[in-house]
Amino acid sequence: MNDTQLAGRTMLKVTGIVLIILSALGLLGGLALIGAGLAMGTDDGLGWGLATAVIVLGVLAIPTSIYSLVTAILGVKWCARPDKARVLFVLGVVFIVLAALNLLASFGDGNISATAGAAVRLALAAFYTLGAWRNRQAPQ
Repeated sequence: MNDTQLAGRTMLKVTGIVLIILSALGLLGGLALIGAGLAMGTDDGLGWGLATAVIVLGVLAIPTSIYSLVTAILGVKWCARPDKARVLFVLGVVFIVLAALNLLASFGDGNISATAGAAVRLALAAFYTLGAWRNRQAPQ
């Protein structure tokens, strides 16, 4: 199959590369939160309650970052393969659901940068899924 017939190839590749970078940063951020929580727990001025909350945030950030990292790597790797478009589409739909839940959760904390970051991640997930859908429409 000629790669020029795959309408979503470029969209998958570009969003995949951006998501790889963001996911790697999210993974490092989750590890940093865990480390910061452990360091705060040893300080006499801060109780283990706050430290536990920071550690939990770090632990929650790691699996979602790993999921988006794997999804992004597969998107870049399989962007020229229409036979893998169905798998990428399903991964993209799950990614949209997770990103939408993250956006809804970010509204309550009043942090505008977290909300903007969640909105960007939702937009990237939508473009990723659209690219997979466009590849899925290509003749096999």
